[in-house]
Amino acid sequence: LNEKLSPPPPRHSFEHFTEHPELFDQYHVGFRKQVLEWPTNPVDVIYKKIVNGWKKDRVGAEKKGEKSRKGGEKKVVVADFGCGDAKLAERLLALRAGSDGQTLTQAASKKKKTQSKDQHQTSLSCPFEVFSFDLVAGGNPLVKAADMSDVPLRDESVDVAVYCLALMGTNVADFVREAWRVLVFGGTLRVAEVRSRFETASAEMSATGKTETKGRGGGKRGKLNNGKKHYHPKKIVNSLDGDDKDSPQQPLMLLDEFISLMERCGFQSTNMDRSNKMFLFMDFVKANGSKGLSDKERFTAKPCIYKRR
Repeated sequence: LNEKLSPPPPRHSFEHFTEHPELFDQYHVGFRKQVLEWPTNPVDVIYKKIVNGWKKDRVGAEKKGEKSRKGGEKKVVVADFGCGDAKLAERLLALRAGSDGQTLTQAASKKKKTQSKDQHQTSLSCPFEVFSFDLVAGGNPLVKAADMSDVPLRDESVDVAVYCLALMGTNVADFVREAWRVLVFGGTLRVAEVRSRFETASAEMSATGKTETKGRGGGKRGKLNNGKKHYHPKKIVNSLDGDDKDSPQQPLMLLDEFISLMERCGFQSTNMDRSNKMFLFMDFVKANGSKGLSDKERFTAKPCIYKRR
């Protein structure tokens, strides 16, 4: 089932699982079991990033007096591409903004609400609006079935876009392009992926094992392990693997190509976290004045192909 998601173009996957939704259910049953074995759940990491980002921005929002159309605090609009069971939306929508506008609390359960005498607590609103997309909704009211490269959102309508283990298919560029389209300028794209899918030798390696330059994303860029300056982010965590950082023989990796693709699309890398043994976490900001990615651009990460037992 995973192979049905990884190699095909996004439109093919959407059509296949729309015709056979039971296969998508089977996929997520296996996925849930797998998550339990992971030392870290990437959804937890992204959830904390979004919450911490909200808290950090509150002081500035208060000074600017930003209000929503309904007259309350301006909500942070989140789009979760490839959301699965929509656990991120479930957790974000359960939060309530405190009366000070800078703290978050968990919403009380229905039972507790009926027993509570604190009417102010029940009147607090959620500061997030979340749109969750996946190939099949599966009866989940939080999920909207859609092709991840063509979601039903307006241009520049999203503050935070998320791809959590969701950059599947043969053309990741389609997903990058769609995230750029829906994000506001200055909006954030948060990506979590399996390290092995990106930390593999680039297709630009010649038969001699040397890096060749091909187009705008070629070898003229610094090697991934050859220094932090390659990404120009504000903060990079554990970007160097090994002690041979000055070795000229280190190959250009798919991650180099991906970062180059993101830059050409108009995204600026603000954080690269490779401290987790299994997962890679990347944060990008949609740069003001950027024009998006050409329709001719292509990029494919290494497919998630598991050994058969």
